[in-house]
Amino acid sequence: MRVHRVGCSRRESSGVGPPSSPDLSPRCEMNIIPLYHSHAVMGLNRIFIWVIGILATLCIIAASVLFLFVPVHRGAPIVVSEAQAGCLASGGKVGEAVCCLSTNDFPSSCMVGACGCSAEDSHAVKICTCPKGKCFNGTACVMSIGSFSECVAAGYQVLENYPRQCSVPGGPTFTEPIPPAITAQSCQGARGHWNDCSSRCRLDNAGRSDIACPAMCESLCECGGIAGFGCPQGYTCHTPPGIADALGYCVAQG
Repeated sequence: MRVHRVGCSRRESSGVGPPSSPDLSPRCEMNIIPLYHSHAVMGLNRIFIWVIGILATLCIIAASVLFLFVPVHRGAPIVVSEAQAGCLASGGKVGEAVCCLSTNDFPSSCMVGACGCSAEDSHAVKICTCPKGKCFNGTACVMSIGSFSECVAAGYQVLENYPRQCSVPGGPTFTEPIPPAITAQSCQGARGHWNDCSSRCRLDNAGRSDIACPAMCESLCECGGIAGFGCPQGYTCHTPPGIADALGYCVAQG
């Protein structure tokens, strides 16, 4: 749409030259003022405001989705592996140490050697620092095991060889200590009875007539009995069951 503005004026005689009749015909000029410009600007402003509003709405929706569905870790470390999850769940803390190049994140601290390489053969890895008295076995913080008896008490597998061994999963293997062989001197020093011609068979089957033991001698440190004989350190008295005050012989503990 356009609006036309028409301006008219009369043309008078200039007074120069012969008089003439005045020009009474109107002289009109037509000015055309476009109004489309102002309407277009207003339309663009409205479109711009709509676009800004739509973008703001989308931003609010996205922020709401992130707030509702993305967990907020309020200072807690983000768990990225099962080893780290096991460390945190068992009371450990995630840290960093310099360990051998062949060592990955969260090595077992129940074993010695994973972080004992030279500086040029080491790199930084994540570790699990367990509470006092515990070590990280690769999956969780467990009680530190330092001996065969502690390993057995913790319920780990015992290999029935000689000497026996107890293995900690992801950790070391402990060998059952073998006490020194009993001698006449050590036996008597523990208030035991040293017998150069004793027999395990006769002592194990005391009071039984249906068992025939071979006629052979073996040196034993006899214990128990009415006299209450003892055994050296690291040994215990083995006696036949069901017989009060029976005489027995010393065997290694375990």
